[in-house]
Amino acid sequence: MRLNSLFPLGYLCVAGVAVLSALPAFAQEARIYCCDDANGRKVCGDFVPRECEKRAYEERDNKGYVVNRVEAPLTPEQQAKRAAEIERKQNEEKVKAEEKRRNLALLSTYASEADIDAARDRSLREVDKLIKEAELAVTNAEKNLAKTTAEKEFYKGKELPADLKSKIRDLEATTAQKRVVLDARKRDVGLVTAKYAEERKKFRELKGITATAPAPGAAKPAATPAAATPATPAPAGK
Repeated sequence: MRLNSLFPLGYLCVAGVAVLSALPAFAQEARIYCCDDANGRKVCGDFVPRECEKRAYEERDNKGYVVNRVEAPLTPEQQAKRAAEIERKQNEEKVKAEEKRRNLALLSTYASEADIDAARDRSLREVDKLIKEAELAVTNAEKNLAKTTAEKEFYKGKELPADLKSKIRDLEATTAQKRVVLDARKRDVGLVTAKYAEERKKFRELKGITATAPAPGAAKPAATPAAATPATPAPAGK
């Protein structure tokens, strides 16, 4: 059944109620679907009118009350915007969940700031050990390169043998690689220090610690010397 927009909606609803009251109970559950067409006219029907298929429409009960509103289908641009917004919110939730996980791990790993400082010191000792190993590797590589390069003196004015050239190139590459490793190990000192400083800061934040803690290894202020007690004058001789 198609209801033409020439009849006021209120009149249609009243008439509909009068008709439906005489119908069986299952018939009284009928719905009316209404929307505004392209010309702004109200279009209604007992099924979704064709004019409403790509528009927002209302679903009314047999008394004319709105029981549901259906939004218009999204345009491709709106769909892309909604998809981007959903993805943004999902990413935000992932970031929050990851931060929560890290915070719980931090609190379960350290019981105090002293624990963080101890872990930092252990890591720095390990880094220092690796630096010494890398320095030794560089020294040995440089010695091997210098020794092999010195063999070129035996071929002054002559073409160097192909195997010697190849050996020198390999040792140069090895020495350069060892130096890269050494530089990386030295950078690890700053990275480790910054990592534990950030963990210490986050730990204090999570624990609600606001008082300024002294820096590890900071010297204590010197005690103020007590005021000197004036000497008692000796009694005058008789």
